Order: sequence, then C-alpha cells, then structure tokens
Amino acid sequence: MEAIELKQSLLSTIDNIDERNTDLLQKLVAAVKSIIRQNAKERTDEITPFVQSMKVGVKLPADLEVKALRDEHLKEKYS
Repeated sequence: MEAIELKQSLLSTIDNIDERNTDLLQKLVAAVKSIIRQNAKERTDEITPFVQSMKVGVKLPADLEVKALRDEHLKEKYS
C-alpha cells in the first residue's frame, strides 16, 4: 500500500465533510474540488481602473477578409 501525503488544509476540509456521512471517495473528491476553487479565487487578477479605461470596443464586419486586405497592402507598398 502506498502512502499519500495530504496538506493540512485538505485534511481539515475532509474532516468537515466527514460530518455528512459520505463515503471516502466522495469526501476526497469534494475536498479537492473545494481546494481547487479556493486556489482559483486567489489567482484572479484584478484590472486596475487605468487599464480598464484603456479598453476599447471595435466592431469589425463579419465578412472582413484580412488576407485580401494584407495582400492588397503589400502590392501597393512594393509596387
């Protein structure tokens, strides 16, 4: 049998779930999901008001052909 090392936060989460009388696999899955959610919340980056003010919305036509425009530009530039 292999030993598994678990962090203290995972063990305490499993203890909290233990009160619900679920089986071990469900406890571990729920604990890992809980910790992943906590880590995801901590990793979110905040956008500063200055960066938010620089955001611009540009709508491009649905039928825009970038390659054709680029080819035309290069023909004009190097002709």
